[in-house]
Amino acid sequence: MTSTLTATPISLTTDPTTNQLHESDAAAHRVTFGRIVSSEWFKFRTVRSNVVALGSAAAAAIGFGALFASLAGSGDGPGRLAQSSLSLSLGGFQLSQIIIAILGVALVAGEYQTGLIRTWFGAAPDRLRVLAAKTTVYGGLVFVVSLVAAALAFLAGQALLPAGWVTLSLGSEGVLQALLGTAVYTAAIGVMGVGLGFLLRSTAAGAGAVVSMLMIAPLMVSLLPASIGDPLGKVLPSNAASAVQGIESNSELLSTGWGLTVLLAWVIAIVGAAAISLKHRDA
Repeated sequence: MTSTLTATPISLTTDPTTNQLHESDAAAHRVTFGRIVSSEWFKFRTVRSNVVALGSAAAAAIGFGALFASLAGSGDGPGRLAQSSLSLSLGGFQLSQIIIAILGVALVAGEYQTGLIRTWFGAAPDRLRVLAAKTTVYGGLVFVVSLVAAALAFLAGQALLPAGWVTLSLGSEGVLQALLGTAVYTAAIGVMGVGLGFLLRSTAAGAGAVVSMLMIAPLMVSLLPASIGDPLGKVLPSNAASAVQGIESNSELLSTGWGLTVLLAWVIAIVGAAAISLKHRDA
C-alpha cells in the first residue's frame, strides 16, 4: 500500500493589520522636532539651577531698575542712564543680560562637560535639530520672562521716581517699543549664548566671550579714533540694542530697522558658526 504525502502550501501574504501596527508603533517613537523641543523644555524646567539663574536675572533687572530710578537726580545713580525716566527704569537689564547669556552658554557647555550631549545626539542624530530646539526653547522663554520683567521694572521705576521727574505710563510714546525692544535684545543675547556654548564647549570660555562682546568691546572701540570707532561702534550688539529699544536718540545710533538687522546678523553669524561646528566636529 502506498500513501500519498501532500504538502500544505505556505502563505507568503502579509497581514495588513500587523503592518499597520508596526507603522503606527514606529510613528509613535519617531524623533520629531516637536518632541525634541518638548524634551529641551523638560530638561530646563527640571534643573533647579536653571530656574534660579533665570529668576535671578529677572529680579536683577527689576531691582536695579527700581534702584536707579529712586536715585535719579541725587548724584549717586548711574549718570549715563539718567537721560530719561525710561532709561533709568530699564537700566538693570545691563546686568541681567550678561547673566542670561552666560546661562545660555552653560546650558550647552555643561552637557559637553558631563558627556550628556553624546547621549542626546545618540537619541536625536540630527544635530541641527538639537541646536534649533535649544535656541527655540531658551530664546522663547527668555523673551517672555524679559518682557514681563521689563514691564515690572518700568512700573516700579516710574513709581519710585523723585518729585520733579516726568513719569510715564505704558501708553506713553516710545514705552512699548522700549519694552519689546528690551525683550527682543535679551532673547537674542540668550540665543547667542547657546551658540557660543556649542562653539566653545566650555562655560568659562563662553563667559569670557560674553563679557568681551558686551562690555569690553564697546570700551575698546571708544578708544579708537572717531573715523574708525564710530562705524565699528554702530554694529556692536549693545549699540544695535539701543537702536531697537529706541530709548536714546543721537547721531551715533542706527535707525530702529537697521539696529534690528544688525542684531539679527549677530545671531545668525554665531548660531550659523555653531551649526557648521556641529556638522564637522565630534561630540
